[in-house]
Amino acid sequence: MLKDSLPAYQTPRPKDLSITPNFEVDLILSFVDKNISNFSFYYQSVKDSDKENRISDILVHHFELCKNDSGGYFPFRFSKNPTQPESDKETDIGIFVMTRNRTPIPILEFEAKRFSDSSNNKEYVCGYRGGIERFKRGHHSSHLKVCGMFGYVQNRTSSDWIEKVNNWIKELSENNVDLTLDWTDSKEYLIKVDSFPQVEKLFSSHYRKLSEDRISLWHYLIELAAKN
Repeated sequence: MLKDSLPAYQTPRPKDLSITPNFEVDLILSFVDKNISNFSFYYQSVKDSDKENRISDILVHHFELCKNDSGGYFPFRFSKNPTQPESDKETDIGIFVMTRNRTPIPILEFEAKRFSDSSNNKEYVCGYRGGIERFKRGHHSSHLKVCGMFGYVQNRTSSDWIEKVNNWIKELSENNVDLTLDWTDSKEYLIKVDSFPQVEKLFSSHYRKLSEDRISLWHYLIELAAKN
């Protein structure tokens, strides 16, 4: 019968009261949770660069391959550097709904940063290219309430970098001189949510002073240092 050939997932209708407001975002995050652990091994098997943009290219490719390998219907597309109609600031990875019924604007975005000896590691938090800061300013994803960050851990450990990130946030909460940003809320700190093989998952919530709202960030710190 025709109904037996339909995909298991159907794009929710705008007035479908049986779904939660974050249904699609939750579905994507569950997909990331399920498949992120395999990325470290995959990256080492195809590695040809330590550069951030190249790693993100490979990560997008990994997620697209995982979609094909799942055997089900996953109606979302992972893409590098998604554009937006009213901003020239691009995040590193965006996820789009695969349907002609919706404008191709990402419904979830991720910024990516390296943690290494050759990186300005504090840019995970703040600065001109600061990841969290760009979300707070609305330079990234001003149309979204939930986004994420990937941290590519190329030396030390995820625990080391989590401690450093929270110390940088603490410094900003105590010594910030930029009145356009507020770092004083305790929710600004990264809180560990889960651990997967080679990956630590964390959560933080940040106040956007300009728009007077908040953005929630899911953080995935991925161990990419080569094993001896």
